[in-house]
Amino acid sequence: MAENGPRVWVAGFWRRLLAALIDATIVGLVALPLCALVAVSLGRPMPRLGQLGPDVWLDALLGGDPLLRALGILIGVSFLIYLFVFHGLRGQTLGERLLSLRVIDGFGAKPSMLRALCRTLLYVPSLLLFGGGILWIAVDREKQGLHDWLADTYVIRDGAGS
Repeated sequence: MAENGPRVWVAGFWRRLLAALIDATIVGLVALPLCALVAVSLGRPMPRLGQLGPDVWLDALLGGDPLLRALGILIGVSFLIYLFVFHGLRGQTLGERLLSLRVIDGFGAKPSMLRALCRTLLYVPSLLLFGGGILWIAVDREKQGLHDWLADTYVIRDGAGS
């Protein structure tokens, strides 16, 4: 007779989104001085916060201002490094910790550094598919996004098991 392991509850889309927003705020606050340094080194003024709406980022992505494109890449890479380091070392980011979430592999353990790296890199196609790889979390029975499914990871509610 097989022994049952501990029971876990996967985290839903909205809770994960809130954790991601907390993490994005943390990364943004840390990346802001780096962005200012890039702008100053290029002899360009930093864009005002009111200028940073979705239309400005879309324009930068489609060939507009090279400074905004560079800042967007800097922030994106900073966010990926943040995710990789925290998931690889702790199994959870600061936002996930605040919301009692953590990432586990298919065996219930904290992901290895290699699995954390794969999962982090897989965010890119998840986002490039018009965010569909992320939005899939909302409809998937096991609440996995494309990056979770391909990396064999789950985001669970920490401490909810028995």
